[in-house]
Amino acid sequence: MDAGPSGTAAKPRYGAWFARLRRPFAYLRVGTKIAGVSLVVAAIFAGVGVIGLLSSRDLAAQQDHQYRVNVVALAHMTAIRAAIGTQQGAVLAHILSDRGFYQDNAAATIVHTDSTITLLLDKLSNVGLPALERSRLESFKAVLKLWRTARDTALQASALGERQRAASIVLVRSEAIARAVKDRADEFLAHLVDAVAAGAKSARESSENTGRLMMLLLASGTIVAVALSVLAARTISRPLREAVTVLSGVGRGDFSRRLNVKSHDEVGQMGRALNETLAALEDAFATMRHQAFHDGLTGLANRTLFRDRVAQAISSARRGLPVAVLLIDLDGFKQVNDDYGHAVGDALLTAVAQRLRDGVRGHDTASRLGGDEFAVVLDGLDSPDDAPTVAQRLLVAIQAPVVVGDREILPRASVGVARWQGHTGVDALLHDADVAMYAAKTAGKGQVVTFDPRRRVDAERVRARSAQHGTATPIRP
Repeated sequence: MDAGPSGTAAKPRYGAWFARLRRPFAYLRVGTKIAGVSLVVAAIFAGVGVIGLLSSRDLAAQQDHQYRVNVVALAHMTAIRAAIGTQQGAVLAHILSDRGFYQDNAAATIVHTDSTITLLLDKLSNVGLPALERSRLESFKAVLKLWRTARDTALQASALGERQRAASIVLVRSEAIARAVKDRADEFLAHLVDAVAAGAKSARESSENTGRLMMLLLASGTIVAVALSVLAARTISRPLREAVTVLSGVGRGDFSRRLNVKSHDEVGQMGRALNETLAALEDAFATMRHQAFHDGLTGLANRTLFRDRVAQAISSARRGLPVAVLLIDLDGFKQVNDDYGHAVGDALLTAVAQRLRDGVRGHDTASRLGGDEFAVVLDGLDSPDDAPTVAQRLLVAIQAPVVVGDREILPRASVGVARWQGHTGVDALLHDADVAMYAAKTAGKGQVVTFDPRRRVDAERVRARSAQHGTATPIRP
């Protein structure tokens, strides 16, 4: 149906007209936009007389100062907020990383962001904020000081090797402080955005009051002034409100959102910089999540992720799908380290990990539990009897020669197999696989043994004697 003269077709025409009017503003700086509006209003008032001219100049100067202060303050506070998020991520990376490149890199990031925050806070203090904003800034500084104290305590604990205590400080005891720092920063940003919007509203109201005073002479001039004020408010306040929404999402851990940046002024530059920062943070947190659940040497799942996969497999087993766990212990690995050095030992572990990865299905999970101990969870077998067959095939693959440099190493391994038979939990299933693995070692090593409840007592005795004489390290599920 065709729209009439007063139908919905009028709205697109209005929108297109407004878009054409707004397009040149996208390439102007914020100060240029404000100065342009002020000059137009001043030119209109100049036709009325000296009183109108002086009033418009005073209003323009006041609004120009207010916009400049708020936009500069907002840019500084946005950078501070981003630096705090980066620093909190670096603190976690420092605690979770082993000593070396990653921990040193995290420490350098902490120092850099700390100096950046201090510098920006000094600039923010000297920007000429009103009394209310200064009070909010001092409140933010007080909470930031508490965060720095908690952070330094955690980093000291991490430097002493007390990773668990450091993590507890950051993730438990200082969580409320970290959240308070982000909340105060978000409140400050929101208040600055509201101040910009309030400034635009004040300018519009002043223009309207002047228009009413000189109704006959300034009817057309008032319309132009209001239109320019609305345009300036939309081109400045809308992206700032969007930035606050995105930053609030970051505070909740959502790094996927981005600003829709169209302008080329200072606000647009800030939006692009914020998008780049969010992309870097998203990549960093993805890397941290991967490192938290995978072995650093072999890339296999670590003990934490393996236990989670076993729990998921048990849920599948309760629905009738056969599930089995294989525990694999390399025989004589200590001798390899002693004879050829740890570099060769690491190469051997990496080769074994790759053979396990190649030998299992996509939905099975191969894991390095620590040292020379590996594990595999077989989820959804065609038959429970397939588990020993898979274990034997993996054992053959593991025991194939490994060439490291000019050396050929013949690895050996003992494999324990435990099939799910109504176990109540993860620990019970891993314990049965552990018993079977030690039965394989007792039987001469280099072989596969499937768990038999009748062997539990004998295997436990052998494991206890081995642990006592230091010949083997028991696996603790």
